[in-house]
Amino acid sequence: MKVKATNEFKKKGVPPAELDFIPEEGFEFEVSESRFNVLAGNNSFKVKFVEAVVETAKKEPVVEKAVKKTTKTTKKTTKKSE
Repeated sequence: MKVKATNEFKKKGVPPAELDFIPEEGFEFEVSESRFNVLAGNNSFKVKFVEAVVETAKKEPVVEKAVKKTTKTTKKTTKKSE
């Protein structure tokens, strides 16, 4: 699960177990679901260290191609009367 660090890591001066450094506010990294629960507030500090990042699917724009409509015209042939 992708999470975004809050400013609490800097305030408390503790790095997360997943990283070897104290992340800046807004830094994104991956954690497991159980680890997210701990970092989201179920910890001894009772502080929310991370926020979940909601990823939205990127949608490709739909491009419509112009279709030229043509009508088929037939020539009428007339027989000359003799």
